[in-house]
Amino acid sequence: MSSDGHRTRINQRKLNILKRTNRAMNNNLPVAAFGHFVMKVSDIDISYQFYTKLGLRPFGIFPDLAIIELRGGTHILLFSKNDELASSLSSSHLGQRGANEQLDLMIDGKSRSDLELYRATLMEKGLSIDAIAQDKFFGHDYFQLVDPDGNGITVYTSHTE
Repeated sequence: MSSDGHRTRINQRKLNILKRTNRAMNNNLPVAAFGHFVMKVSDIDISYQFYTKLGLRPFGIFPDLAIIELRGGTHILLFSKNDELASSLSSSHLGQRGANEQLDLMIDGKSRSDLELYRATLMEKGLSIDAIAQDKFFGHDYFQLVDPDGNGITVYTSHTE
């Protein structure tokens, strides 16, 4: 193949990427999404069940790993704190956090009553949850809870379309 033909194909690919990017930006949607969040837990099965009770989509349990999916397609990758595989993730330290995590989740609802309904659903499933805060946080109603590893979770109402 000639170098001109190769260059033309590369330029066409670049043009297609730019078109998709512009289309996403014209729809007022961000170009990028958060793909994966690595979380090291004491017990993969218990954490998997806990996050499933929160209404996150169970994606699968695999040897040494479980995957939970959030709205929008982001995956929480659950690794054992004691597993060598999880330790190997720390080689670059890029994008990794300390021992305890803090997750901020947003429900699909925008009102306090939507949050109350979601909270009641979780309580019916046996989860221990704080009361909904009296004050809003930057326009969000919210409540907090703790996962089986002591990681804090704050659940907010949404403001996105």
